[in-house]
Amino acid sequence: MHPKLQSAIDSIDFYQVTYPEDACIIVADTEKVIAYKPGKQVDLKVNVGDSVVKYRGTTTEKSLSLGKFIREERGSEGFGMAYIASAQPIFDGGKVIGVLSAIISNEKMDGMRLLATELSSSVEEMTATNEELAVASKDVSNRLEELSKFSESMTGDIQKINTIVNIVKDLAMKSKILGLNASIEAARSGEHGRGFAVVASEIQKMSQSSTESTDSITNQLESIKQSIDQVNESANQIAVFTQQFSVSMHELTDAYKGINSAAEKLMHISEVKASGRNYA
Repeated sequence: MHPKLQSAIDSIDFYQVTYPEDACIIVADTEKVIAYKPGKQVDLKVNVGDSVVKYRGTTTEKSLSLGKFIREERGSEGFGMAYIASAQPIFDGGKVIGVLSAIISNEKMDGMRLLATELSSSVEEMTATNEELAVASKDVSNRLEELSKFSESMTGDIQKINTIVNIVKDLAMKSKILGLNASIEAARSGEHGRGFAVVASEIQKMSQSSTESTDSITNQLESIKQSIDQVNESANQIAVFTQQFSVSMHELTDAYKGINSAAEKLMHISEVKASGRNYA
């Protein structure tokens, strides 16, 4: 046996413990497997003496045939478990005389990759929901602004109506005084003032009716104004909440970006940098 191959066999335990993960080690010459060290759990059931031809297409055989280092992910079809294989040819004077391979389980990498995928998917869903909420929040804010403008317009209209009502009240008061004066003059005129007295009475009735109507209008306007003030107060509270909600949405968006970045890094870590992929 070539000294380099014997050295690889003698060092097989050392090679195995250098891996942080549970690993099995294979040493083969150009024809057959000459050493095999199974891991505690990782065991491909390779037998010493097996022909290399038996493992045609595997990472070990490809590395031996191509004469270069190969690292690949493999599915569970070939050996009943998904694994990551790294194979390094052994040279003597530029000629390939054998190969040293290490195989570790792909379970953790697959689990990490699945976790990263699920995390990224969840972040996408949360981001989409967050964007929908942000749009809804913006719509609420716009409607509140419209409501505020409408309330201001109504308040202005109420003030204008109050101005007119005050004018009517003033006219009613003047009419009342005019009616009293007319009554006094009618009383002084005796029989000749009877017609004037009727007119004076009607003026006083009109004045009284106008006063009552303006008081009623004033009360109704005050009630409407109070309702508008309550609406404005509620709208302002909602506007403050909407603003705070919008800030929270931006913070959540930043948080989602951070989580998504972490998921991408996790996915990157879980990806095996291999010269190629071949699922046997």
